[in-house]
Amino acid sequence: MSIPPAFRQALIEAAQRFPTPFYAYDWPTIQARLERLRKAFPKAEVFYALKANPRLGLLRRFRAQGLGMEAVSLGEVYRAYRAGFPPAQVLLNGPLKTPSLLETLRRWGIPILGLDSLPEVRRVGQALPGAQVLLRVNPDLPVTTHHHLATGQGESKFGLLPEDLEAALLEARRGGLEVLGLHLHLGSALERPEDFAAGYALMDGLYRSYGPFAVMNLGGGFGLGLALEALGPAATALARKHGARLWLEPGRYLVAEAGVLVARCYGVKRTRRSYLLIDAGMSQFLRPMLYGAAHPVEPLYESPRRGVYDLAGPACEAGDVLARDVALPEPREGDLLAILLAGAYGSSMSSNYLDTPRPLELLWTGEELEVLRQPQSLEALLAEEG
Repeated sequence: MSIPPAFRQALIEAAQRFPTPFYAYDWPTIQARLERLRKAFPKAEVFYALKANPRLGLLRRFRAQGLGMEAVSLGEVYRAYRAGFPPAQVLLNGPLKTPSLLETLRRWGIPILGLDSLPEVRRVGQALPGAQVLLRVNPDLPVTTHHHLATGQGESKFGLLPEDLEAALLEARRGGLEVLGLHLHLGSALERPEDFAAGYALMDGLYRSYGPFAVMNLGGGFGLGLALEALGPAATALARKHGARLWLEPGRYLVAEAGVLVARCYGVKRTRRSYLLIDAGMSQFLRPMLYGAAHPVEPLYESPRRGVYDLAGPACEAGDVLARDVALPEPREGDLLAILLAGAYGSSMSSNYLDTPRPLELLWTGEELEVLRQPQSLEALLAEEG
């Protein structure tokens, strides 16, 4: 893949106005991804998994596109409400909802709740009787992805095993909860249609045994290269068969391809390897260190000579290397490069480790750049310490 020409030119111009490193997102690319998803799943109601990229400017645009929000923390619910979503358009998932969280939701407005365990069903029934809920099923199925991203295997911490579902339904009804349906999420970055087909077959059996339900939530986890047209008809037919509304929860699929992290080069250092020193590192972009994620790199400069480099960030950590063995034009100090596929889990996983301020974030609308988040100041780092 490569950066669209208009977006590329906007990045070069942005680097003349703003300090690096910074994130930038191409809204036309996000729109194209959403159109592709809706074409494959024309009947689905889409809840964007906002942990992929939670910037308010993006959420408001998704609201204008008719999406709902899928949150996994109290802070994300607050963010969704601030972006203008009413509780009925917000789904709160996650493995633990504490009494204090539930009390806060009672005061703010109760979203749809995805319940993850029998104790949680009991707790929510006691605290929020009448709440609309989904029960998350752990399908106990293998999938092909990084082990940190496989959420539907039997040893995962997520969801109710199929054999525990009957007890959970009884507990939910005893607590006065409105069970909208079941929720299945197999994992993230899944590229094999066969993984989804196995999950759909399990849901078919569960809806035959325990239905009818108003909703069938088939989650997200779509890999960027997944052929959605191989899934859409089966998912649509399955929901129709059981008279249920089809819900989906895409996150990374919608925003990853649209985002880049722009960094500036500051020379080459040679040990037993050749390191290109750049001003972006693990504090801004954790995925390579956390998941071993490989992200393409595109130079925003030209040079007749070429070399092969590891991209070394500024953190005092041996693991602060954003890419290995990258073939690039030979850089000069000050040249720019872009780390691609950074629109998901880049900004949202960024941290203040080593007292590093979080970076600027921009949106290319197709016509102009908008600031989604100002760069964090050093003063803001210490504001809560007194």
